Amino acid sequence: MKVLLPQVKVFRQLIRVYERVATVYEAINQSIKPPPSTGYYLRGMAYQGSFEDIFGRNADVTYEQKTLRKIGKNKQELENTLFIDRLLTAVGIQHPSRYYPPDSHRRLRDLYEQISSSASPEHHKKSVLYYLLKDLPQGGCKSPEDFATVSYLPEKYKILVDGLWCLDRLQFERALDYLTEPSLIPTFPEEILNTLCRASLASENSSDKAALLPIAYYQAVSPPIRSSSTLERYCDVLCKFSVTEALVFSRSQGAYNHQVLFERLLYCALSKWRTHQHAIELVGLPLDEEEEAWLIEYLGNGKGSKLPTAEDTLIMREIAAGRMDRLRYFRRTHSGRNIEGLDWDTIGDLGKPSTADQVFPEQYPEWRHK
Repeated sequence: MKVLLPQVKVFRQLIRVYERVATVYEAINQSIKPPPSTGYYLRGMAYQGSFEDIFGRNADVTYEQKTLRKIGKNKQELENTLFIDRLLTAVGIQHPSRYYPPDSHRRLRDLYEQISSSASPEHHKKSVLYYLLKDLPQGGCKSPEDFATVSYLPEKYKILVDGLWCLDRLQFERALDYLTEPSLIPTFPEEILNTLCRASLASENSSDKAALLPIAYYQAVSPPIRSSSTLERYCDVLCKFSVTEALVFSRSQGAYNHQVLFERLLYCALSKWRTHQHAIELVGLPLDEEEEAWLIEYLGNGKGSKLPTAEDTLIMREIAAGRMDRLRYFRRTHSGRNIEGLDWDTIGDLGKPSTADQVFPEQYPEWRHK
């Protein structure tokens, strides 16, 4: 017995310590538990907020007509898919356009039931509910900020939803402030880039901040781009501001996309934007041999041969590269304006025979050979 007595004392002390820890834990738990009337008490991460707790007990709560009209108009601007549609799909709701935007109190309840019965993670469901509260007039409903606080919505999800909500409201500059937050894991990055590109290309003023937003987003997030349409749109945006930047981007997108995007920048520089700045930058690009061959093929025999400045660009490219001896292999369909006795035919005659005679003709379109 004497041997066991010290062990019994230690055991009793451990029990007392455990009881004290349990008491402190219970006190802390009681201190952080929201009032029962809010309906937001979380056991672990299980969400227990009812429709009335979130949207109030007003039987008339629903979206205002001006809000519904604005959402419908914005949806057309965004190719008939809002980012809330993508969020609803992510929580397992099929055909989200059937539920959003809810045009009556009953449909708002139906949408809530679809969200609450979803098997998705709780923070995903809370994110969608937070989005819905941003649409509703403040009155009987919880404010979005209050809901985020009492439901313990993680801050990064709140920031993401704020950014997506701004995109759906066509507030692109404000959206970028949220969506480039370093703590965010990129969500819908390609769709976001595509949306910003559409807004940029629709802007006629190159100095408009909206025109630069897709470039800022791409540099901040570096989203992977799999869609060919998004690749081409982003290349168009880059070419609008810098043909050289568009060339660098094309080289970073793999062998196949490299050629496709290179031809795209040629089209943009010579047709879509078609300014003298684009033309000057294009003829002075530092191209490698493969890109040089693509340029000649595209503007000589390819789709770009019908562009109004295709012939001029090929000749000016040779002049800019100092390859005057190759000019005589071009046969233009017209001489162009005569400026102080100088036209394209005169320039073509400046080329002199050289050892290039046995090499270059085969690289040029046959219809240009003398």
